[in-house]
Amino acid sequence: MPKIRLLSFIALSGLALVAPGASIESYDHFGVEQWRPLVAEIFPADEVDDVLSVMACESHGNPNTRYMEEWGVESVGLMQVNEGWLTGWSEPEWSILSHNGQPVDLTDPATNLQAAKFVRYFEEATDLKPWSQWACQP
Repeated sequence: MPKIRLLSFIALSGLALVAPGASIESYDHFGVEQWRPLVAEIFPADEVDDVLSVMACESHGNPNTRYMEEWGVESVGLMQVNEGWLTGWSEPEWSILSHNGQPVDLTDPATNLQAAKFVRYFEEATDLKPWSQWACQP
């Protein structure tokens, strides 16, 4: 099964490419702190700061951030989850689908964070380096 790479772009007044492995020293001014309570509901406490750091770099805390990847798949939302994760797997249990089989709304903050958690734990389950599916690293 091919590895899906989540690339990201930062949305300020325009889009700027973030180099793979990039990190942000401080994310306080990116508006991601508003998402801390929701992140804490979804991720373990020891990963909350990492999630906020990746979010700051990927979307600056904007749940409507979208970027069309060069291979034609869109990355969406707070964590810039690549829509390839929605239906790109031959094994149904590795797809992020709603109970009725329709793709989820990745612009919804809770849904996006749940999808990011799925991707994050997919990495763990398949022995990939943590956060390797995002261009931005904690």
